[in-house]
Amino acid sequence: MTRAICYKEWIKTRRVFLLSALLFAGYIIYAFIHTGHLFRVEGAVATWAGMILKQTFLLPTMLRWLPLVVGILVSLAQFVPEMTEKRLKLTLHLPMPGHRILIVMLLHGIALLLALYLLSALLLARGLACYYPREILAALAWQALPWFIAGIPGYLFTAWACIEPTWKQRVPNALVAVVSLSACYLDAQPGSYLAFLPCLALVVLIAFLAPFYSIARFKEGIQ
Repeated sequence: MTRAICYKEWIKTRRVFLLSALLFAGYIIYAFIHTGHLFRVEGAVATWAGMILKQTFLLPTMLRWLPLVVGILVSLAQFVPEMTEKRLKLTLHLPMPGHRILIVMLLHGIALLLALYLLSALLLARGLACYYPREILAALAWQALPWFIAGIPGYLFTAWACIEPTWKQRVPNALVAVVSLSACYLDAQPGSYLAFLPCLALVVLIAFLAPFYSIARFKEGIQ
C-alpha cells in the first residue's frame, strides 16, 4: 500500500519536480557564469576579500528564495488536486490509517526536495571549488543552509494550507507559516545559525505536525 501511494504521489509531482530540477540547473549554470565574471572583473583577491572582510554573499541572491519557491510548487502540485478534485476523501478510505497515509505523502515530498537540494548543493560546491578555497566554500554553505532548510517547512506549510477545509482558518495558518519561515531569513554572520539550528528543527517539526490538525478537521466534515 505504501508503494502504491508513493507511485500515486510521484505521478502528481514528476512534472513539477522536473521543472524544479531545471530551475536549479539554470541557477547553477548562472552561478558559474556569475562567478567567472567576478573573477575576471574584480580579480581573485578582491572577490575573496569581499567574503572574508565584508561577509558578502558571492553567489546570485536568487538562491535566497529558490528552495522555498520549489518547496511550495511541489506541495501545490501534490495537494491541490487532492482538494479540488476531491481525491483526499477517497484516499483516506484506503485500507490504511489516515495519519499513516498523510505521513507517506509528506515524506514523499520531503524526499524529493532533499534529493534535489543535496544534488544541487553538491554540484555547486564541486564547481565553485575551482574558484574558492575550502574555508570560503564552508562560509557560503553556512550562509545558504537556512534558505535550503526553509524549503522543507515551506512545503509542509503549503500542504497545511491546501488540506485545511475552511478559508477562514487558512488566514491564521498563513500567519503562523510566515512568522515561522522568517526564522530562516534572519541576517546573520556565516556560522551564526549553528546555535540556531535547534530552533529551525523546531520550525520543521511544527510544520510537519500542522497538516495533521487540518486533516483531522477535514475528516470531521468541517466546512
